[in-house]
Amino acid sequence: MILWCLFLPLLSLIFIPLAFPDQPISESEVAMVTSLDIDINRLTESANNKFTSIFIDTGIKPQTEAFFRGNALVKTGGFAEKWINGVWMMIYKALWRGYVLAQIFFLPLLVMAVAAAVDGSGVRARKKYKFETSNPVFFYSSTHLVVMMTGLFTFLPLAPISLSTTVLVALLVALAAGVWLSATNFQTGT
Repeated sequence: MILWCLFLPLLSLIFIPLAFPDQPISESEVAMVTSLDIDINRLTESANNKFTSIFIDTGIKPQTEAFFRGNALVKTGGFAEKWINGVWMMIYKALWRGYVLAQIFFLPLLVMAVAAAVDGSGVRARKKYKFETSNPVFFYSSTHLVVMMTGLFTFLPLAPISLSTTVLVALLVALAAGVWLSATNFQTGT
């Protein structure tokens, strides 16, 4: 969980802007959001206001840009400037995606995960009642899948790929399957 939720986002913020300093929000993501009947202008305005209040008004973004721009004694040659601009573009894109995911993704995620856990628990109770065994390999494998999917959901706003409904549905199905298999094969010790 620490790898997926802490190190992967941190390493992405460091290394992705080195390779791809230009991190705009893709047209396909904007089209996906528009096709889901979300007011793109209001969403962008909310993201802009939040980014401005957290990073620009506090002086964090201007100070880091000034630091990486260098001074008369230390010339960075523009490389560091491109990198820090890429970092800030990734942070803005993550904030924008966070607003999108909050509106279209988290409620279905919660519904599917809870439904899978309840159904899997019911199947586990039936297995226990009939003195059937649960499969520890399925349990541990699916538990690792759930941890990986949870980490990917926290990493999703920073992901260097363009989000699409196909990617989001695949992640939802993988998490629901992992939760169901974990609950079905939960080890009770009996």
